[in-house]
Amino acid sequence: MGGYNMKLGEALSNLKKEKSRLARLISLRKDNVYVEEGKKTKFNPKELSKEIDKKIGDIKKLKIQIQKTNLNTKLIGEDILLGEAIIEVNDLRSKLSSLSDLFEKKRSWLYRDKDEKEMITQLDELEIEDEIEKLEIEKIQLDNKIQVTNWTTKLID
Repeated sequence: MGGYNMKLGEALSNLKKEKSRLARLISLRKDNVYVEEGKKTKFNPKELSKEIDKKIGDIKKLKIQIQKTNLNTKLIGEDILLGEAIIEVNDLRSKLSSLSDLFEKKRSWLYRDKDEKEMITQLDELEIEDEIEKLEIEKIQLDNKIQVTNWTTKLID
């Protein structure tokens, strides 16, 4: 799986494929665990278990290489590590998600509760929309730098 100068982006792509293969092997083993007496299953569950264990080992090795690379690589054009940038992008996604949900209840500028009391917003929706837009731009820019870094960085062994 490694050997040559694999780029981080390629390793991430391989990780996704390997996880998918692992899921198929696990499913295949489950489908072949029972057999009619006197018959044989198409796939040997014991052999599949060996393949599953090997695949888990391969995935673990790849994850460790990716993690090592993320913690030892500066983000292109920035003075932070790739690993930190990934955490930052996830934080931005969470922030955006919680801000986007803020006005879900609102049916109009005035919201009435079940007792028909008038409810007014305590936050300016336009200000929140501006903040969402700024965060969205920041997230996209950071995400793009992460992608560029992923495809220009060699995976660390």
